[in-house]
Amino acid sequence: MDTSASESSYMASKSTGTRALVNESKRDADFNVKERLQLDFDGLVDLAAPVDVQLRERAEETAKGIAEEFEFILASPDIPDANNELFSWIRGDATIDREKELCDYFDMLLQFVSKRIGGPNYARGPHSLHPKRTIEAFKRHDCEVDGSEQDNCLDVFAECLPENRDDKLTLKLESRNPCSETMLTAVVAKKTDSKTATEGACAQLLVYMRETYVTQWNRRFIWGLTMCRDAIRVYSFGNDHLLGSKDMRLTERDGRTKFIQLLVNWSFCEEHRLGYDPTMIWLPELRCWQIKVPALPETVIEHTSVSSKLFYTRCTIAAADHLFGRHTRTFLATNNKPTCVEDTDSKNCKYVIKDSWVELTHNADDDMRDEARHLHKIRERLRKFEDVKGCYPTIIAGGRIKFNQSDDSEAVDDTTASILGDLFNDVTVPLKNSSSENSSNKSECSNLAPFRVHKRIATTPVGKPLRHLDCPLKLIKVMADVMRVHGRMRWDADILHRDISTNNVLFYETKDGQDVCGLLIDFDHAIDCSVSNYRPHMDRSGTLPFMSINNLETNVELITGLDDWESALYMLCWIGTYGFNANLAPSKEVYGKLKIRKWCEGLLDDIVDSKRQSMDNATSFYQLTKAFLPYAHVTTLQDLTEELRTALFENPNLGPEFHGALSRRDKQDKRKEIDPVANRKNMERELMTSLQEVLDRYANETKALRISKN
Repeated sequence: MDTSASESSYMASKSTGTRALVNESKRDADFNVKERLQLDFDGLVDLAAPVDVQLRERAEETAKGIAEEFEFILASPDIPDANNELFSWIRGDATIDREKELCDYFDMLLQFVSKRIGGPNYARGPHSLHPKRTIEAFKRHDCEVDGSEQDNCLDVFAECLPENRDDKLTLKLESRNPCSETMLTAVVAKKTDSKTATEGACAQLLVYMRETYVTQWNRRFIWGLTMCRDAIRVYSFGNDHLLGSKDMRLTERDGRTKFIQLLVNWSFCEEHRLGYDPTMIWLPELRCWQIKVPALPETVIEHTSVSSKLFYTRCTIAAADHLFGRHTRTFLATNNKPTCVEDTDSKNCKYVIKDSWVELTHNADDDMRDEARHLHKIRERLRKFEDVKGCYPTIIAGGRIKFNQSDDSEAVDDTTASILGDLFNDVTVPLKNSSSENSSNKSECSNLAPFRVHKRIATTPVGKPLRHLDCPLKLIKVMADVMRVHGRMRWDADILHRDISTNNVLFYETKDGQDVCGLLIDFDHAIDCSVSNYRPHMDRSGTLPFMSINNLETNVELITGLDDWESALYMLCWIGTYGFNANLAPSKEVYGKLKIRKWCEGLLDDIVDSKRQSMDNATSFYQLTKAFLPYAHVTTLQDLTEELRTALFENPNLGPEFHGALSRRDKQDKRKEIDPVANRKNMERELMTSLQEVLDRYANETKALRISKN
């Protein structure tokens, strides 16, 4: 797709709505600048250059010609009226009293370059060597952005516009309001170039970059610009990196030349160099996205180029609403090519597309957490078990995203290394649980950036979040289904999920609408236990409030299915205390007294201590369950959680060395410590069977009452 060379180009992304954001606070932005920002990356300008050799040469030639023309005019005694203010400022003949004046000068410089890029002096030869777009600033500065959740205004809004556009389209573009969905880059201006002003400008950029990820569904990474007095910096924002260039001072020839080269590179380069995903195509007449999903190996037709399946969507389930990390997006989609807009309504979408950047090693063979591989194995191993049918995602397509970086190149994996090129090995990220406040040397608190691969899968069925449930009895049925399929995966497919949480457990109504079914999703943290050389406890995985004691602690114990059952118990307690959604949440006064809040506050050691204390005996556990919200049938949920705790932590079929959650000295040998949490690892299968029996019994006993509520 040529996102930047057609009418869809200025619509760098088009969504049917903006997911509400929790505003990125100034404190968070300042923290990220302090912890993540790496400066003086001279190679950022080259990172925007075309991959195609001929295009790159044409871009260099064009930039050189425009820069020379600029210097000629600057040295001339007679400057054209249209550029007089800009050149007077660069010469030092004008002062800046307001940031708006700085924005005006920036706009003038962009216009100077964009008008010449498409002019007869440079747009010559084969059309393939012409610029693909021009980079222009929105006509109004310091204005609010349509669809933005932010209160502060954006200084300058730069976007890609089609190079060959007619007067009608130009008028349409100039008459609209700025919109975060169409932004190539935000520009933040400050009238001083002090360290405080420069860092503040970058922090302000971060706020808008986060929103750009949400509204632009096809954005892989983002460019940003700051202009502090006469110094321009270009930034690259990615999954783990925040890189800034050296100052490009417009009052110095080298700085001007470098900035002109950047603008020309953006105009000539392939769209993936701008941060867009060429495997997602916006179809304006149908107002939906066409998305390519890699085909599964056994479905690829030999001796053809058919290596992907096409899906269509205009509905998001989850947006990439974090600046850093996996940038997971999920869409509701159909695999039938639509003929009208209504064909992509959510009611017609039977598939879920998950798009994310997964951390792994460079070697594809070492990809032990490949979700597509896991789901393929689960589908093949569990297809014969009717008791879990529909309780796990059935994969239709999925794998690594690949595309041709230029017309002449072969398709390559889309990775953070392929994006950053030679710069990748110089990128560092903050170490987890560390802060530069504790060290005078930032490098002591940093590590090399992780290698991430862009992956996408398509699955069915479509589930709903638990917040749409309205009854604890339905929750019990959902959890019974989910943990039953969890057990099947563990023992019949050798797959251990490792992240049972409220986000990864969904539900859907049965066809007759009388009951609900549970659906276990998200296998990013899952492992294949049949791989003997893999140690499951090499890292912590999961969602903090629901992580097991063993998972939270640093030890050599293996993570087993019992850890996931412990997570399921914590999840039931969490929902019992906080409700299915915010409408049922306890008041601030009550919240401050809850013991369960300690599961996500403070140091990891404190969280472990809190969980060990609460799970150790029935009396301590009652202090949790008595705080459950007083909705209908809550006593059933309380009884269930108490029985599950007993079955896991004080199972009557096991001896005293398996009971409890607190470590203690052996009564027979005082030098020996007994840790019942560690001891239970050897009883994985027996305890998982016992726990499932408890959950199934409650689901069956409450079936009549559960169905009658419908």
